[in-house]
Amino acid sequence: MTPAREPSLLPALPALSLLLASLLPAGANDTAFGGSAASPYPIHTKEIRMVSEDITIRSDARTGNWLYTCEFVFENLSEDPVSILMGMPFSAMTADEEEAEFMVIPSGGKEIAPGKPMVWNFTAAVDGKRVAVTAGKPTVNPKIKDLDYMAAYTWPMHFAGRSSNKARGVRNTYKPGQVPGPKRKNQAIRRVRNTYTLAPTESAGNIHLDYILKTGGLWHDGRIGHSRLRVIHENTRFLLPPKRPEHKPHLSGLPGYIAPAGYKIRSGDGPLVIEWDLRDFAPKEDLQVIFRHRELMIMDHSQNVFSGATDRAQGLRRLRNLPYAAHGYSFKNKTLRDYFATLWYPMHDPAFKESDFSKMSRKLIADAKREEAEMKR
Repeated sequence: MTPAREPSLLPALPALSLLLASLLPAGANDTAFGGSAASPYPIHTKEIRMVSEDITIRSDARTGNWLYTCEFVFENLSEDPVSILMGMPFSAMTADEEEAEFMVIPSGGKEIAPGKPMVWNFTAAVDGKRVAVTAGKPTVNPKIKDLDYMAAYTWPMHFAGRSSNKARGVRNTYKPGQVPGPKRKNQAIRRVRNTYTLAPTESAGNIHLDYILKTGGLWHDGRIGHSRLRVIHENTRFLLPPKRPEHKPHLSGLPGYIAPAGYKIRSGDGPLVIEWDLRDFAPKEDLQVIFRHRELMIMDHSQNVFSGATDRAQGLRRLRNLPYAAHGYSFKNKTLRDYFATLWYPMHDPAFKESDFSKMSRKLIADAKREEAEMKR
């Protein structure tokens, strides 16, 4: 794998994390390290190429945790064997009591000691076999000063020369906390898999999903042969505003922002899915998606549902159905479906119950119904 840290240019292990203001617990693609496991530093390696990465980040609707699964394939382009320290960078748990208050432990996770990688249940597997990992505190490589990692999990990796003919692979798994291809018959190719969990971090009513892609630049020529990325969002407590003609592009830091470019979105009867399928990918920015809290989305639009309405009756109908749409209710009426799809990407929630409505939503519905009744008198 590669060096461990947040903003770097390597494409390998997947790290999933949410941002909390300036305290961001993001993971990164696998990276190559020099130094020791206790004190590694990121390095560039021309010999090892990232053939592919397959990253899946899924939200757990029950716990709210983000679950990461990362699959990487690396290839030694040299005729000679190569041994490196591979790893994944993360944010470090802070000892500052005030900052620690903002660091959320995922459901089912245990407290992490200060200075350790802020990620939960991290594991790494190479060619399908679990390997031991070491938690270290990276130092700065003076030649790559912008890759200043706070913590990392690392493990030794050995690649045979290109002339050997035995397939190999790597796998990693872990749960990061919040602060905040096909097999190749060649031993020069290794497969890595990582999995882990992060807790969502909220800032100003938004949650930020981040994954460091730029670390892919430390492998070989800085390009990833094939990058498959997908975010599967099942938590209807947070919604994603669509890109609207008057808001393009979305501004970084605001709800609805998605990076990098080249994604496709599927939503409707199931979870919302954002997918990237990128070839010969040279990452210049990291993966980021910004969602908006459901209750705040209802507040944001409760004053605007009359805009564009043909009359007050239509506006009141939209208003009383606003909480239903935000909670994942699937409307049979196409007019309502189409209208709410302009406010956020629809996500059907089969577990929806009216008892889930907040006091604010109940009042909004009651007020709209009362006005409708008065109009009919």
